[in-house]
Amino acid sequence: MASNSDCPFLNNFPLEVRTQIYRELLVKKILGTADSVLRGCHQIYAEALDVLYNENTFYIACFRVDNHLSMDMGAGSDDENATAVQFVEGPLVELSPLTRYQNNQSRMPYPIPNIGNCSAVSRVRKWRVIVSRLTSAGGSWDPIWSLREFCEVISQDPPMSLELLILPCGLDYGRNNGYSFDSYEQILKPLRILRNIQTCAINQACATDVPDIIQLADDGLVESFTEGDRALVDWELPADLKTEIETLTTGQQSLDIHHMMHKNLVAYARTFERHRPYKMQMGLRREDITRIDSRCLEYAEFLDTGSFNPFIEPTLHPLEFELRNCQDAVMNSGEDEWTFKEHRKHALTHLERQWNQIMNANHRLTTFIKKEKVPGGIFDAVERKNELLGFSNNTWAMRDPDREQKICLALVYLKRYAKAFKRHLTSAIEAQIHSQRHLYNSHYKNLPRDRLIKHLMTDHQVGKIRHFITKFSTAVDLCDQQYLEILTARKALFDYDGLGEYECGDFNLHKGLSVEMIDWNVNERDLTPQQSLDSDDDYDEDSDDNDSDWSNF
Repeated sequence: MASNSDCPFLNNFPLEVRTQIYRELLVKKILGTADSVLRGCHQIYAEALDVLYNENTFYIACFRVDNHLSMDMGAGSDDENATAVQFVEGPLVELSPLTRYQNNQSRMPYPIPNIGNCSAVSRVRKWRVIVSRLTSAGGSWDPIWSLREFCEVISQDPPMSLELLILPCGLDYGRNNGYSFDSYEQILKPLRILRNIQTCAINQACATDVPDIIQLADDGLVESFTEGDRALVDWELPADLKTEIETLTTGQQSLDIHHMMHKNLVAYARTFERHRPYKMQMGLRREDITRIDSRCLEYAEFLDTGSFNPFIEPTLHPLEFELRNCQDAVMNSGEDEWTFKEHRKHALTHLERQWNQIMNANHRLTTFIKKEKVPGGIFDAVERKNELLGFSNNTWAMRDPDREQKICLALVYLKRYAKAFKRHLTSAIEAQIHSQRHLYNSHYKNLPRDRLIKHLMTDHQVGKIRHFITKFSTAVDLCDQQYLEILTARKALFDYDGLGEYECGDFNLHKGLSVEMIDWNVNERDLTPQQSLDSDDDYDEDSDDNDSDWSNF
C-alpha cells in the first residue's frame, strides 16, 4: 500500500471500530486463520498487533514433544502392507503458535535454541502453559526449552495472566515405559522467580488440554502404573503449595533474579575476550556448546578451525570454571541462595587485577592525550582536521626532537594500554596454548586495532609521522571501545540483586567514570595539574625494550 492516506479503511473508520474488527479477525482459539490483516500496512500492523498479543491466550507446552510418527499397528505388518508408515522423521520442537515456523529452521539462533530467541514471547499478555511431571530421560531427550527457561524469559516483562496446567502422572507416554516423576515442588520451582502477574492459576490438566501430536499413554499402561506405583507418588497438588506459588507470583516481593545476575556476570566476563568464538563459548556449559552446530552462522567459522579453545579444553581456565559453577547454581536455584554469589565473587576477583591494569593504562594515556590535545600539541584538533583534509603541515620525517620524544611517549602509553587487554593465563592454560600458539596468536594479531598499532610502530621505526594523529586516534578509539564495553558491563553487574545483599563487600562499580569517547575534534581548554608523565614506576608490567613482541600481540 503506497500510504495510509490511500486507505479508506484507515480514513473512514475510527480506531474503536478498527479495533473491534481486529478482535473479530484475530481473537479466536485457532490462531493464524486471518493473520493476513497484519500485512496490510505499517499502521494496521501496529494497531492489530496489540489486539493479537494482548487479548488472545497463547498456548505453550514446556516439555518434550515427540513428533515422530510410528507405524499404525492396526494396519498390519510390513509384509502385509508395504505402504504402512513405519518411521517418519519429524521436527522435535515444543508446541506453541509462536514457534510453528521453527520446525524446519535451517539456521539456529545464537547461542542455542531457546524460547528467549523468539521476540514475540515478550509481547504475549496471557499464557496457558502445559507441563509434565514425567522426568526427562536426559541427553537428546531433554526438551529444547523448559518451564524454567520460559519463566526466565517472561520474568522481565510479566504477563497479565498465567495459567499453568500440570499433566497427571501416567497421562503422557514415557516412551521407554520407565516412568519416573518429579515432585510438585520441583515442577513449580521455576515459578518462584515471577512477580507482578495480575492473575496466576495452577491446576491439573486433562486429556483435552493435550494436543493430538503429543502421544498419550494407553489405558493399559495407565492402569498398570496406577496399580503398581500409586503409593509412591503424591497424586494431588498440595493446596498450601498451590496457594504459596500463586500468592508469590502475583505479589511484589523483592528477590535476587539469579539468571539475570548470571547473564550480567557473563556479559562482563565476555568483554575481556576479543576473539568472538572464545567469547561465544564463555559461560556456556559443555552440553550447551555441543548443541551449537554449523547452522549457527556465527559459529561455523570457528568449527572450521578445528574448534581449538585452550580456555576450556582439556583444563578449564579459572574464570571459565567459576562461570560454569555460577551456571550450575542458577540451574539449581533455591537449594543454596549463596552458592551463586560465592562463585561470582571468585570470578570477579579473578578479573579485578586485569581491570585495574586496563583502567590505570587508560587513565595514563587519556591524561597524556588531554595535555597534548591543545594548540601546538601533538594531538592538536586543528592539525588532525588538516590531516583528514589532506592539508597537514606534518612532513614524512620527524625533525623536532621534542615532538619526537612526545610521539615516542604516546606510543609507549598506547602499547601498554593495548597489552593490558590480554587475558591473564595460568601455567596450565599457557601450556595448552603452546602447541597451537601460532593459531592462537593469529586470532588476535589480525584484528583491526592490532594491525593498526603495529603499522604505527613500523612508521615510527622508519621515522615517518604522516597522518600520525589520525592513525593514533583511531587506534585509541578501538581500545577505548573495549574499555567502555567493560566499564558499562561492570556498572550493571548488580542490577538484579534485588535483596541488596552483596558478597563482594566494597566492590567498586566505578559508576562515576565517564563512558564517553575522546572528542578528537575539540582542543582541551582547561588542564588539571598532573603528575609528571615520565614518573610511572608503579606500572606493574615489564617495560618494553623493543617492538619485537608485536608479532605476537
